[in-house]
Amino acid sequence: MIYDDAIFELMEQADEINRMILNSESYINYKNNTLQMQRDPEVTMLQKNFLKLKDRYDEVMRFGRYHPDYMDVMLKTRRAKKAYDMHPAVAAAKQSETSLQALLDEVIVIISGSISSDIKVERGNPFFTTDHQCGGGCSCSA
Repeated sequence: MIYDDAIFELMEQADEINRMILNSESYINYKNNTLQMQRDPEVTMLQKNFLKLKDRYDEVMRFGRYHPDYMDVMLKTRRAKKAYDMHPAVAAAKQSETSLQALLDEVIVIISGSISSDIKVERGNPFFTTDHQCGGGCSCSA
């Protein structure tokens, strides 16, 4: 590949977009909420408890419904996962992650649209958005 002034200009523009994203409210919230979640001792305890139960769940699932502890392990694992996911610090981190993902999706759509309207861009979670667009392979109706 031959590097010319146009390539260097594009690289500078990409760096500027990167700086703008790193200074965005979405990224700052994501970073702060993730750090707060990681530093919360209650979240750490809930996560360790869930992972311990998940290991047991994986062991039980080898035998499926025929395992004597199947129902008990399934219920305990689901309750532990819900307790973890519903903790305010975890919920805030996941919400800010979704917000940051939406920002990144917007940037990608704008960039790809400026190149060609024929470019298909997979973005977001097709199960939670109504404006899902992708290039196929996900069996969506977009």
